[in-house]
Amino acid sequence: MVNKNKFFNRNFFTRSLTALILAPIILLIIKVGGFIYYATVIIMAILMGFEWNDMINSAKNTKHKLIWKITAVIYTTIPCASLIFIMNHHHGHKIVTWLILTIWITDISAYMCGRSIGGPKLLSKVSPNKTWSGLIGGVLAAAIFSHFAGNYLGSEHSKMLTSLTILLAIYAQIGDLIESWIKRIFEIKDSGNMIPGHGGILDRVDGIILTAPKVALVLALDHWHLF
Repeated sequence: MVNKNKFFNRNFFTRSLTALILAPIILLIIKVGGFIYYATVIIMAILMGFEWNDMINSAKNTKHKLIWKITAVIYTTIPCASLIFIMNHHHGHKIVTWLILTIWITDISAYMCGRSIGGPKLLSKVSPNKTWSGLIGGVLAAAIFSHFAGNYLGSEHSKMLTSLTILLAIYAQIGDLIESWIKRIFEIKDSGNMIPGHGGILDRVDGIILTAPKVALVLALDHWHLF
């Protein structure tokens, strides 16, 4: 029997309530697009920069601060620029929606499977709560979602789209691990406290860091007209 305390604790309800409030707002911003979308992405990049700056200033080892500041610029600008590039595609709002939903579904499924099934740790020294069962569950959920995404996007290349969705699911989990590794270096639990139950902006958008540039690259080199 699954221990309900693994799921139904105070932090779980806070995270869930915040997600239920923010998710429709985010999807609406994507659907509306235009100035509101671009402004949101730019504000997100600025907030990510502020959080990076706060993490760097609390670091005990100061000799690598310049390197971390350069890393911060790359870490924040490339994904956000990719989101703007994707939106400018003729199916932009649909593709961004698919990307965000892929990340959300992967994260939620990985969390639920990891908590309920448990098992061997994925990379315990970086993120002690991540498990192989969570990774596999997240990827499988993304693969199932790709079927519905294909209909939504009107893609005639379902197998390619499924492969890309699975790859994005893996990238999203790697992005999560990278964020955990960075926080471990700076010896902090969360990148900030802006989002109740979730931590900071960097904690919430870690899945976008690797996936958005990947989708932007696919669009730039899309010889199969996948979208």
